[in-house]
Amino acid sequence: MVSIKELRYPLLFGVLGALLGLWMRYFFTGGQLPLNFNFILHAHSHLMMLGFIFNALLLLVWQNFTSGFDLLSKRYFIALQVFVLLMMIAFLYQGYGFYSILFSTFHLWTSYIILIRLWKRLEGNRKLLIMIKAGIIFHFLSSLGPYILGPLSVMGLKSSPWYQQAVFFYLHFQFLGIYFIWLLSLFFKRTNIIPEIKQIKIITVSLILLYVHSLDFSFDHPALNLIGGLASALLFMVYITFYVKFREQAFQYRFFYFVLLMVFVLNILGSFPYFSDLVVKHRMILIAWLHFLFLGVFAPFIWMMRSIRLNGNYFVPYAIFFTLTEFLLIYGTFYTGIFGVSVMQALFYTYLGVFLSFLTIHSVIYHRFKKPLLKA
Repeated sequence: MVSIKELRYPLLFGVLGALLGLWMRYFFTGGQLPLNFNFILHAHSHLMMLGFIFNALLLLVWQNFTSGFDLLSKRYFIALQVFVLLMMIAFLYQGYGFYSILFSTFHLWTSYIILIRLWKRLEGNRKLLIMIKAGIIFHFLSSLGPYILGPLSVMGLKSSPWYQQAVFFYLHFQFLGIYFIWLLSLFFKRTNIIPEIKQIKIITVSLILLYVHSLDFSFDHPALNLIGGLASALLFMVYITFYVKFREQAFQYRFFYFVLLMVFVLNILGSFPYFSDLVVKHRMILIAWLHFLFLGVFAPFIWMMRSIRLNGNYFVPYAIFFTLTEFLLIYGTFYTGIFGVSVMQALFYTYLGVFLSFLTIHSVIYHRFKKPLLKA
């Protein structure tokens, strides 16, 4: 079984990642940072991606689709945690440098091993297992991005669009690859809703094609918007077919169904040149989108899977503060200091609320599961 000993790692790294994010917001209020801002940014993003989201989803998949951790797999999982910690220290110390790249590479190679072991131990509904395996393939596919960064640097193309796209390739097949398809498979299993093979194929192909949205950051071509629009529309149409089944679920599952529906709608909007240009040209809107995925989709889903109800007392303050941060990020240019503070100060205070709520929820989960977790 997966126990609190394994669960404490994503809980801890999630809090540390959120704290670093709050620290960066403090910088924009005029505060001084003892460390390089970009170094903190790299540590923050890697902690949230690999220390929190990847760790938590991996444990959920292992808990729901295998008979439990074997001893050797558990040791590889612990090795992943050591490399996440070393990455955090290295990024804070030097940003992208020898040690941070070294520990990132060790983490990636170790993840290969543990995911291969996971593949061999999968059990359960065949259709859902196809989705889990697709996520594992997406993880391997995403790693092509980091591998090509070295050759591009040697070729003097570090400032080229291709270097940026190598990074985006990795991020896409993490966010809308392994993370998203694992989330869907876990969500379907929890609600006893099994998609058809045809629907799984459409979901998988659509997630792959959505990479064209990342290409918008480097290239401007109508075909990209067309492909992105078709992929987004296909995802939406497949997902909407589950509405009747989700309507019969408990409130928290119905609520989260509409959260995911919003993701698909926003992807459709992002296929139109006006909206895609907004994201490309305005960094704050891009941050709002990434935070929506991290803090509005993945984090609440992980908490929901750990029995923190989305309509509970712990989630409501978090939802309020998170919504305020999204509003300020998107409409910051229209903000006129209604409360007598600048938009950056308002963002710091709202992110402080997000962090305190984040810390509270993770503390509740930790204390609630001090005994071994039962399989769902």
